[in-house]
Amino acid sequence: MRWLDRALLLPTAVAVLVSLLPLGARFSWLLELTTHFRLQYLAVTAALLGALALRRRWRPCAWLAVAGLVSAWPVAPYLPLAATTPLQSGFAPLRLITVNVSFLQFSAKRFHEIVRTADADIVVVQEFTPHAAEVLAELDNVYPHSLKFPADGPYGIALWSRFEFESAVPFALARRPALEARIRGPSGVFTIIGVHLDAPTSMRRAAARNEELKQLALRSAATEGPLVVAGDFNTTPYSPYFADWLAASGLTDSRRGRTLSISWPSMLPMFGIPIDHVAVSHDFRILAHRRLPSFDSDHFGVVVDIAVPRPAGGSP
Repeated sequence: MRWLDRALLLPTAVAVLVSLLPLGARFSWLLELTTHFRLQYLAVTAALLGALALRRRWRPCAWLAVAGLVSAWPVAPYLPLAATTPLQSGFAPLRLITVNVSFLQFSAKRFHEIVRTADADIVVVQEFTPHAAEVLAELDNVYPHSLKFPADGPYGIALWSRFEFESAVPFALARRPALEARIRGPSGVFTIIGVHLDAPTSMRRAAARNEELKQLALRSAATEGPLVVAGDFNTTPYSPYFADWLAASGLTDSRRGRTLSISWPSMLPMFGIPIDHVAVSHDFRILAHRRLPSFDSDHFGVVVDIAVPRPAGGSP
């Protein structure tokens, strides 16, 4: 069976090399792309480890174990150890959806069904085109407060809310539009920022996305009071740039400790990665994070349940 041993060595070498490439993420935009597929690396590494252990090939097993640790380190904080947290007395619940509806095509009928079933308080939509504005207009019947910035192509954005706006403005995040609204919620005013960052498909666009993350961190850190940031970040939690953003903004990713679920591409879930995020300030308690069903967009939507303490003297 020596032929089998030799046959296993090549994929082992490739798996080790690919698993180590993310260590160079800060030196090249191409290497940063390799950070996003760590779950896939772990799956391949585990399969090869099992095969090599059966063949008692301990040296390649050791190399794979090291490669597996490199991949597992940024993934471990997101393992679903606390899938849901019960709502405690004295906290007011808030449910939010963020979803990229795809400027190319999506099923508006299915989307409305999903939103109706989810029964969210706030909906943030990316890739909001003039056509999307038409087919999603009935959301206005459910959500009386909205801020919309339709645009041809992938960078329009919109926000709907059951709760009244104290203020709501579009703003420029580097060269991309974003939205900010101060909302009078069940426990007082909080701020929500909706974003859609550049897709890092070239050196220039990767640099643009990183600049957007820096500007978003500055705006997030300067925002007073409870804050939610939601949207399509075009990066995963496994990228050092996303970790930098969380640290600089002082926010917590709602996925952390709850799910490894993907959000894109919906048509190739085996190769899927989580690039749609909701992050919150320490004022909020994260209750749950889950993926929504497909509606023929290339993204899955995300629904997040959070809670904030009720004001003193408020109803339980």
